Amino acid sequence: MKKNIIILLTIILVSCARKFSVTNAFRNGVPANMQQWEIDSSYHLYIREVFLDTTKSGDKTVTQALVQDETEDKLIEVEYLLFSQKKEKAVYISTIPDKYQTYYAKKIKYLPRAYMNAYDFSTFRFGKKIPGSNALLFENTLTHHSDTWNYTIERDGILHVYEVVERINGDANNVYLVDEALSRTASFVRADSFRIAFRNMDKEKKVEVKKGRPPLQRFSLDNTIYYLTEGKKCTLYFRFNKTLPPQYRDSAISFGNIRLVNHPF
Repeated sequence: MKKNIIILLTIILVSCARKFSVTNAFRNGVPANMQQWEIDSSYHLYIREVFLDTTKSGDKTVTQALVQDETEDKLIEVEYLLFSQKKEKAVYISTIPDKYQTYYAKKIKYLPRAYMNAYDFSTFRFGKKIPGSNALLFENTLTHHSDTWNYTIERDGILHVYEVVERINGDANNVYLVDEALSRTASFVRADSFRIAFRNMDKEKKVEVKKGRPPLQRFSLDNTIYYLTEGKKCTLYFRFNKTLPPQYRDSAISFGNIRLVNHPF
């Protein structure tokens, strides 16, 4: 049975509370039981922007210097897809929806579009490319639930998801027709380059602006997502090259199991 519903994102204007915790897990180096998902040079970043109050059909083009005014659609969320054709692996990361509809438009003043700000990360999906097809499989082996994103690669590096197949215990349960469900189609635009960054756009911004400089900028120490699996739960970790607020003692953050749609593999 086919249903015309929104599948990649349900836009709910919720609290903008951060989803990570600063952690001391790496004070003595990388723990022996920590696993790694390396995001090497074979990965490319694809970006999708989510707007509110849409008045025009079609996709917005992701640019490096987007300037919005009061008359334009409100950018409330950014979605990231890190995809390696060589490794046949992908990571989808959503960000926190902005109920005030101003945060992401202002963010570009402090971080380029292709800088993925881990400060804003919300949920994660880990997938693999199905050999011989343009399809990404995101599978939760614990619940036996999976989503298959069927896509095309279009002009100018646009990855367009046109259909999502939901399966439970291997049987197709729903087929979501993306193009018919979304006024803005589910297209991800490829960036020329990318970096995983961390910039506190709230508290640090106020402090640094008073000093006449932008908020402190940090970058991933090694372009690696670390993860620790304990039973049915998994925790993700990102390491950065400078210590983090508020104590400025540790340089890593963690996301609990509730932030994961499925576990790394």
